Amino acid sequence: MPELRGIVKGMDCANCVAKVKKNIENLPGIEDVKINLISTKLIVDYNEDVSSERDIIKSIKRSGYGFDRAYEAKSFFNLKHNRNLLFFLIGAVFLIIALCFDYLEIDHFYPWFYLPIIIIGGIPIYIKAFASIRAKTIDIDILMVIAVIGAMIIGFWEEAGAIIVLFTLAELLEAFSMDKARESIRSLMDLTPPTATRLLKGRKHEEVPLEDLVVGDRVSIKPGGRVPIDGKVDWGTTTVDQSPITGESLPVHKKIGDQVFSGSINLDGYIIIRVTSMPEESTVARIRKLIEEAEQQKSKREQFIQKFAKYYTPAMVGIALLVFLIPGIFLNIPVDISVLQNWLYYSIVILVISCPCALVLSTPITVVTAITRASKRGVLVKGGKYLEAISDIKTIAVDKTGTLSTGRLKLYKTEAFEGFTEREIIEIAYSLETHSEHKIAESIIELGKKMGVRQLGFKDVKIIPGKGIQGTRKKKTYYIGNEALIDDVIGLESCDLDCEESESVVSYILEDKKIIAHLHMSDELRSETKESIDELKKLGIKEIVMLTGDNEEVASKIAAELEISYAAELLPEQKMQYIQNLKDQNQPIVMIGDGINDAPALTLADVGVAMGAAGTAIAIETADIVLSSDNLFSIPYLFKLSKDTKRTIQINIAISLFIKFMFFALVFLSVAIPSIASFFGNSLLWISVLVGDMGASLLVILNAMLVGKKRY
Repeated sequence: MPELRGIVKGMDCANCVAKVKKNIENLPGIEDVKINLISTKLIVDYNEDVSSERDIIKSIKRSGYGFDRAYEAKSFFNLKHNRNLLFFLIGAVFLIIALCFDYLEIDHFYPWFYLPIIIIGGIPIYIKAFASIRAKTIDIDILMVIAVIGAMIIGFWEEAGAIIVLFTLAELLEAFSMDKARESIRSLMDLTPPTATRLLKGRKHEEVPLEDLVVGDRVSIKPGGRVPIDGKVDWGTTTVDQSPITGESLPVHKKIGDQVFSGSINLDGYIIIRVTSMPEESTVARIRKLIEEAEQQKSKREQFIQKFAKYYTPAMVGIALLVFLIPGIFLNIPVDISVLQNWLYYSIVILVISCPCALVLSTPITVVTAITRASKRGVLVKGGKYLEAISDIKTIAVDKTGTLSTGRLKLYKTEAFEGFTEREIIEIAYSLETHSEHKIAESIIELGKKMGVRQLGFKDVKIIPGKGIQGTRKKKTYYIGNEALIDDVIGLESCDLDCEESESVVSYILEDKKIIAHLHMSDELRSETKESIDELKKLGIKEIVMLTGDNEEVASKIAAELEISYAAELLPEQKMQYIQNLKDQNQPIVMIGDGINDAPALTLADVGVAMGAAGTAIAIETADIVLSSDNLFSIPYLFKLSKDTKRTIQINIAISLFIKFMFFALVFLSVAIPSIASFFGNSLLWISVLVGDMGASLLVILNAMLVGKKRY
């Protein structure tokens, strides 16, 4: 099925989105319409036998908005690009002239200088209002047109002109604020350069578009340049600033074989990298995809506000109509023309202050700002609903290996027997394990290099899958492996495997049929684990449970050190069942993990968090939030950001509702108390536009832009 993708220009509120979407959906053959307020991205699936791209684009333009295939950065103050700004300036100039003539009491120009304001300055409003009528929706543009017509009917030309100019100014300020929010997202999207320097045979270089690169290409990066694509260092050493991707505060040293991420900054060395993933599969591409998906995932609060606004605006039109009709008709109050004018004036004020823009903007801008800021800290949130859910969760389940721990074994103790010294044992183990790529081999090789032991020559080296490794030297056969290997060589019944410690992984070394050493290895906790756990407890997390496949002794020792509960020796399906049991007790739960065995539990939890950089692809795909940097400090940050986001949304909703309520109260007080009415006179209408609409929207936007800015 064909698909139209592009950018809708000129949208600055949820009503704009609803209008465009409804007009497109009214076309025949439209299968699906996705449109986002923040990114202004539009995706339409349609039947080309019934409707065409041209029909869809015409529908968008009839709604009062523009369309482009891709975003093109243009200055907000470019009058050719921003026609609404031009119409505002024309209206503002004529309003100033008209007010000056009024002040100088030049009556024969009244009301002629207000007509250009109403006719020309109001063009953007009239276009959108007409589109709303076509879409059979009542929105703020229709309310403003009704208010302007009503003001002219009762002879309030100044107020009619002021409504046009101030409302257009409010729309421009909202659009400007939204542009700033969009720029912060696009700055995250544009982390990679459009081209890369590819190396050819014979030391030749060529500048190529990023999409021309393939896995295996070699790319050179100069000091100060951005890494264009994911790869591994093939030549040279350098220091890289990964903060745009992972949020790490300190630069990271890179040498041959180390991974570098697209979007990172090469600080001080000339390096050549070998491409390891296609451009569309790079780290930046993944972040871009996650954020685009996040924009489509609305939180429950946002969904409620949008539903509320759908019924709120027509209801306010009804209330405004009743304010005008009830005194003169339903209550049979004796009225003359001047009294009717007053009631019509107050009903117009109600129309003006009923604009739901601030209320509707209160949630999406806050959520998107939070998601964008989190991305810059290496926390990728796939939707506002997950960020919202985090703030109410009191229970966390967390995997051990690769999450609380580094996932790398470290040899911390050697028990030598039969007259061997510790160094001799390490020499034997190091020399055998250089033939293996097992995790246990990595820890032994690391210690051997650190101690500077000799590389002994072994013959007939053989890997025994699932058990260990063997080799011969000076007519003796040496083995290193687990209990299964011991059972094969000498039989478990004929030897004593008692160790001094049981809370570790143990490898046994044999010379022919004698056990000559025990090697104790353990999975180290991350350096930040304890502090992160303590911080989560301070944030109000009631229960933190460690879920692990490790044995009881290892699990109990770590749980005691971290002062958390645990469940040990769990298979993947048992981890999933544990999560289900907690949910059955009505406990919303966050699951944090990194491996493929965590994927089922991540999916089942209310919010799944994957350790991204070291996490498996399936864990990242199934998780709702991804930690790019694998830094556990990101978890307390996530909870703080979630609480801050929730608090900001609540404040924004309170601000918008309070301002509306204040003006409603002012209207009814003006009706009841003549002194208040005389104090405001005819200024209540333009004050309503200035404060009730523009002021409320700006307060909400500015407050939303502060989310996540402070250091947690």
